[in-house]
Amino acid sequence: MHNNYKKALLVMGLSVIAGGLQAAPQVPISAAPPDPKAIERFELRTDLMKQYPNILNTLRSNPNAGFGGPVSAAIANHMYSRTNQAAIDDARSKLTIEPQGKGTWLLRLPFVNVAVFETTEGLVLVDSGYAPAGPALLEALRKISDKPVNTIIITHHHADHAFGAWALLAAGEKPRIITTDTFLSELATDIRLVNFSMVRLNNQDPRDVPRRMEDTILPTETFHGTKTLSIGGEDFVLTQARGESADQLWVSVPSRKVVVSADFWQPFLLNAGNGKRRQRHVAEWAQALRDMAATRPQRVLPMHGAAMVSGAEAQDKLLAAAQMLDSAVTQVANGLNDDKRPDEIVDAVKLPEKLQGRTDMAQTYNRFQDVAKMVLKEDGGWWNGVPSDWSPAPLSAFGSEIVDLSGGIDKLTARIRVLQDVNPALACKLADMAYFAAPDNKDVLQASLDAYSRRIVPGVPTQEVTVYLEHMLTLKQRLKHLNNPPDQSSASL
Repeated sequence: MHNNYKKALLVMGLSVIAGGLQAAPQVPISAAPPDPKAIERFELRTDLMKQYPNILNTLRSNPNAGFGGPVSAAIANHMYSRTNQAAIDDARSKLTIEPQGKGTWLLRLPFVNVAVFETTEGLVLVDSGYAPAGPALLEALRKISDKPVNTIIITHHHADHAFGAWALLAAGEKPRIITTDTFLSELATDIRLVNFSMVRLNNQDPRDVPRRMEDTILPTETFHGTKTLSIGGEDFVLTQARGESADQLWVSVPSRKVVVSADFWQPFLLNAGNGKRRQRHVAEWAQALRDMAATRPQRVLPMHGAAMVSGAEAQDKLLAAAQMLDSAVTQVANGLNDDKRPDEIVDAVKLPEKLQGRTDMAQTYNRFQDVAKMVLKEDGGWWNGVPSDWSPAPLSAFGSEIVDLSGGIDKLTARIRVLQDVNPALACKLADMAYFAAPDNKDVLQASLDAYSRRIVPGVPTQEVTVYLEHMLTLKQRLKHLNNPPDQSSASL
């Protein structure tokens, strides 16, 4: 067992026995009660969707709404739940089992896949999906093989990859669970920031999320760099590479000429610019894609989207994705060296012409400009290049000054309403200034809601929509409590 892994377990107060991790109790509900304010905001989603039906219509119009698979509203907001029946039922009804060669399958679930390999020593899984997929995963494995689960390889700590194995463990399976040595620290950071990282930024029900490490699926061992697992006479080569997360890995199975690409490849413009996640490592991500292509796979099993079923397809798609990431890195570096401000760099970057028009470059989840922003965050620090923003005046003070220069809050609000249909981006910028200056003004809150609703239209990437949606929930919650003060409402802020 890796020394860093031992240290992490000791820090967390977990015990190691016989070279493995003592089984943690499978607790379906977190130990700490969720914040009532967060629950209220989560439940306001239904009212908000009714008030602004364009939100749901926009989400449904996205051709990649299912992240390369089927869509499930229940699963989307309950990825950590082991008890949400609607999510469990959707996982069962929408799972498909795709044969990918002898003894190889890709289980296709809403939003995510699980790769399964049958060996003479048992089944090898790459990932286990989200928590509500657990029962469906167990049933699918029983259908395709009577062999036990020998090993589960976890590609990274995200909710849709690392939480479905609970049902296998509950059914008596005793697999080896292996992942990278940075998995525990990444997962622990999510739990430390649970209300921020899992609930708010990942749009999850606050009653579902784990608030202790014991409430998750923990590995029995970790590794650093590369590791070859010999199982049933076959090698499974695990390679650690920072990309979408700092703990991610990909898997090569040379005997089957198969690569499991984890989240390094997705069937749309790669989710490398997600501003709601921790640092993504764009240059290293590109290198990982090139390394996969160098193994000359005849089949690639991604964790999102359909399999690549020929060597030519694998080379084309893996290398095109690497070129896209490389281009973002190069264009940002050129801009920084030319003394451009970050906003000027982002405004100028362009997806390479030879990649435009490809379906796997569709900007449905984030934009190419967002990838550039992530590169800037990694290579250029947090400063945005505007001197006054190094130690800026408080936004409330700046907003108040904008209100005064506009001739008062009523005039600014009226201007927001004029702009919301002709220039919604500018309307929202002014709405933010009005909100920072007067967060308890009902007209400001309503004008801000209306302005942001105009930004949610078909063609806007999903991640951008979720940012606007989350802010609208905050506005709606505040407006609700202004209309129903604490002495008239059972809920309180």
